Amino acid sequence: MYIFKFIDLLRMIYGKKPVDILKIQKYGLLAVKIGQVHATRLDFLPIEKCEELSKLYRSTIPISSEDVLAHVDMSHFSEFDEKPLASASVGQVHKAKLKSGEEVVVKVIKSRFKKDFIRQVRAVKILFKIAIFFYPKLSKVFDPIGILEHIEEYTLRELDLLNEIEGHNILKKIYEENKGSYDLSKLKFCRIYEEISGSDLMVSEFVSGKTIDELLEKKELDYSKLLTLFKLHGFFLFNIGTFHGDIHPGNIILNGENFFFIDTGAIGYSTRKLSLGLLNFFDHLSNFDYPNCAKALNQMSEVYLDGEKFEKFEKEFIELYKDFTNSTVSDVSLTKKMMQTIKLGVLNGMRFEKGMFPIIKSLMFLDGMVLKCNPDARLLPDMKQFIDEFNKIN
Repeated sequence: MYIFKFIDLLRMIYGKKPVDILKIQKYGLLAVKIGQVHATRLDFLPIEKCEELSKLYRSTIPISSEDVLAHVDMSHFSEFDEKPLASASVGQVHKAKLKSGEEVVVKVIKSRFKKDFIRQVRAVKILFKIAIFFYPKLSKVFDPIGILEHIEEYTLRELDLLNEIEGHNILKKIYEENKGSYDLSKLKFCRIYEEISGSDLMVSEFVSGKTIDELLEKKELDYSKLLTLFKLHGFFLFNIGTFHGDIHPGNIILNGENFFFIDTGAIGYSTRKLSLGLLNFFDHLSNFDYPNCAKALNQMSEVYLDGEKFEKFEKEFIELYKDFTNSTVSDVSLTKKMMQTIKLGVLNGMRFEKGMFPIIKSLMFLDGMVLKCNPDARLLPDMKQFIDEFNKIN
């Protein structure tokens, strides 16, 4: 990304300049990924700007059919639709039929973007280091280098479809090992044809249905379905500590009553301490027990606060949540509260392991989905039944 393009992107995100989705896409893959990350930052960006940036999860520029066909071995297919069924920031999906008769989807990676992406990351990292030199507090509050490295890591994984296949198999194995001890019956996994897939092409079973994103846009999603999604994803998140690391609404297909996780190239991991600590935090939060919430957060921190330091943090925490009790998602955003909570902890001396961000990001996506689906929902009390279930099997 050229310097002036990056500055223009920052003006769109942080300044008064309106967000131009098409322009951000033209600026390159890194610009899209930075925009996507900021779509969840309701803690310091206006909700209108976040909603506009969230369009980057589903609005992408398709590559030409000639470029797609050049990377596909057509000997495996009796039919191949050149028009994309769907398009994402790193690849696009085409419907096809195998010569054996099965309907499939073929995901093709926009492989030429990899070299440009790596070059852009290096340039932006230098700019962030310069900004931190002049404003050191930036690294503590927002950690731009850490966020950039996170973007770099999961995007490079996305650019190799063998990682998506591996992620799919990891989640499916967890499902198979635990379906007898916890109700995961509404989670399904499509077949992947690994023998004809590779780094830049993946062939998988065609699954009919719509993404959660499509259903939300058309206002066709029942709120109970989102609670079921929390139940399924929450099991991986809080009980296993291995989970889909990019579970935005465009990466979930709903087929009848069944959920399919797609784009599994980014797998999130957390330590037992962190996943159980967050479960404990949300258990107390669902009861609006703020003193014990503060204690739970302190126990998760790698730097433990005690004495007057903790008393100061606890007082500020309770003040932060004074408007949260019995509020709806439209009244008070859980996303915003969580980011403000982490920020408050850091400013008081806490330090959290890197696994915290992917978990918070997952919860941000859930909060955003609920806000679109049922703005009058009281999400934490509604999640309580599943939190109790997670606690029972831990």
